[in-house]
Amino acid sequence: MTVAPERHASRGGLRFGGALLLLLAAAACGSSAGSQATSTGLPGAPASTPSAAVSAATAPVSAPSAAVPTPTPVAGDLLAAALQPLRAGSSFETRVTVDGAVVVSASGRSVGAASELKVTTGTGTVEYVRVPPKAWARQTGGTWVPVDAGTAPGAPLDILSSPTTLIVSGSGADVTSFIATYPAATLGLTGDQVTVTITADGQGVSFAYETETSGRKMTSETTLRPSAGDPIVAPGG
Repeated sequence: MTVAPERHASRGGLRFGGALLLLLAAAACGSSAGSQATSTGLPGAPASTPSAAVSAATAPVSAPSAAVPTPTPVAGDLLAAALQPLRAGSSFETRVTVDGAVVVSASGRSVGAASELKVTTGTGTVEYVRVPPKAWARQTGGTWVPVDAGTAPGAPLDILSSPTTLIVSGSGADVTSFIATYPAATLGLTGDQVTVTITADGQGVSFAYETETSGRKMTSETTLRPSAGDPIVAPGG
């Protein structure tokens, strides 16, 4: 199955409340291409990206030609079962590379609706805590300041667990692979669908895609694993 190229544009900047693997990739592409970025207002925070960079970064990949469609209810049940162990608590990591070099990374954990994570770009590392309905951010070691909870980075599980379309592209004793699409608007973009490869191996679930733009290969992968931990509380709480 080959997916036709789709174009996506930023709504005036990155919205991290959705799926980190896609939005961080857009930032990485803009940074590596030397795009002029607009500051988020927090020193060292990930920058907004011009719409052209986001369009290139979110171009979907072609699904494997050997993918054999499985009825959506069956695929949905399999994905739901793989994600169930992550619901109570999970750790997650995102890594974005351009031509093999890591340009953006993020790591963190979630417990229920609350989350905490660090995002590292070429401008430094910023930490975020979300305890709905509030969120805070700081440069590592700095002072926590309130930020917009709707745009602060958070755990990607809720968005990634609800694709628009889903097929099983491969299945074995321990590994199940899927091809999924997500509405661009859900991820904070304009345009049509974004195509993502999902792999569940019994230890965790990974969401990934790759693309090539201006002769540069960009890859993005987010992996979530079950993780028990202390409750996440507001800074100073």
